[in-house]
Amino acid sequence: MNRRLILLALGLLVASCVSYPSGEKPTNSLYCDNFMVYEMCVTDLNGDGEIEFVYFEGSQQAFMYRPGALRRLPKSLSMHPCATEMDEEMVKTTSRMFYIDESTTLLEKTDIRGTLLLKYMTALPEITACNLRREAASDAGS
Repeated sequence: MNRRLILLALGLLVASCVSYPSGEKPTNSLYCDNFMVYEMCVTDLNGDGEIEFVYFEGSQQAFMYRPGALRRLPKSLSMHPCATEMDEEMVKTTSRMFYIDESTTLLEKTDIRGTLLLKYMTALPEITACNLRREAASDAGS
């Protein structure tokens, strides 16, 4: 059940001179997992301990991004037409996943996952509306 709630987990082993928000180095830079019916991934491209993009693994389309990250969109990804910018609170919460390791308590993991789920669900109506507008425009053009 907890696996389904995981949307994001990130981190990267980087040079020791980099300063991280919690003073610790992240443990991963890419994490992919199933969420509902989608396989989604999150990534920290520059190893600063903060997320840049959330994307669908199959289509390689980014649907959420950190402010200022668009200029760093990797060639392997494209932007989904309904992509949304994450607010700073979403970036902060999502980036906590970079620091999860074997010593992280279940309570902390559950707190992170629950907070992320709530934040993603609040973005869902806007994304759904965008997708419905795109579908209606496509049907009108046919």
